[in-house]
Amino acid sequence: MSAAENYMRGYRVKFVDVRVNPPGGRRKGGARVQRCESKGCDELGLCKAPKPFAARIHQLPGERVSEQDHHWFCQRHAAEYNQSYDFFDGMTEAEITAFHASAGFGHKPTWKVGGGPIGAAGRAARMNNPRGWRGAKDWIYNGHSGQVAPEQRAASRTRLQIRALDEMGLPHHAEAAQIRERYGVLVKQYHPDSNGGDRSMEHRLTVVIRAFKALKASGLA
Repeated sequence: MSAAENYMRGYRVKFVDVRVNPPGGRRKGGARVQRCESKGCDELGLCKAPKPFAARIHQLPGERVSEQDHHWFCQRHAAEYNQSYDFFDGMTEAEITAFHASAGFGHKPTWKVGGGPIGAAGRAARMNNPRGWRGAKDWIYNGHSGQVAPEQRAASRTRLQIRALDEMGLPHHAEAAQIRERYGVLVKQYHPDSNGGDRSMEHRLTVVIRAFKALKASGLA
């Protein structure tokens, strides 16, 4: 055996891992020690205490409090902090009243009956939403303008909407502004307070009001 072969037999590769992220995560430095936040205290801050609502970074009623919206104290100072803790510290009377009113329904959004995302306005928004299948169809076939052709608008009306439009003397493709304008004209024409006390057309006024309410409930007015 040559001297070179003898040398190679005893050689061992010295591998040093120079990767930024070695297996097992990033290289960790020394563990961070959380100290008590009370002034002049050097004890370990092992007790977590929430800040008042007005002092929090993320003010989301009903949601979990984030880590940065807590204080860290030792056990003795945490007990002292809890004795004088006031959730509404820093809030005005109006803000406190609004918070209590919001707590009555779980701090969740509310709307009137027939409104919101499941009501007439929500249905109208979904009809014009390009992400929805009906809105996407209009988005594609009308040149990405969002404008609906009168013939297509009339074809999308329901039988109840068509009947209400006929009762108000409007075309089947009438839009919201046109419906409201026509409603104002008809009310002035048929209401006794506006036509000199003539009550012979009160039945017609009732029909017009009923038709307008139907169109408004369906999201057209």
